[in-house]
Amino acid sequence: MKRAHLLAHLLVPALIALLALLMSLRYEPFSGELLVPHLVWGYLFYAVPHLLWAGLSAALRPSLVVWHSGFVTSSASLVFVGAMSVWGAGDPSGLPYQWLVYLPLCGFLAMAVLGAWFLAGRPRAST
Repeated sequence: MKRAHLLAHLLVPALIALLALLMSLRYEPFSGELLVPHLVWGYLFYAVPHLLWAGLSAALRPSLVVWHSGFVTSSASLVFVGAMSVWGAGDPSGLPYQWLVYLPLCGFLAMAVLGAWFLAGRPRAST
């Protein structure tokens, strides 16, 4: 069951990468050169916090609530920054500077989840 939950959590960055591809089709014609940056490199960029949290969770084995909380915070920050990129104030140069906040925000929220877990006495996940 935990593998199914992990795949579900990793599906969020995949959906965001697919949405980014669909949004870019408004400005560029469909081509193979468009698929690789959006679906491969975009997915890897969006999924880095999720993959790091999965590795850290495998090493620390936190409780299931903490495990899910790390993924939820990464997904929430991804959706927030994505929404700010689409509907927020744009930079005059056209560059999406909101994405510079994504990885630090995920790191800050992951440290907050870990800090709360440590303060709670580090309850472990059942085997």
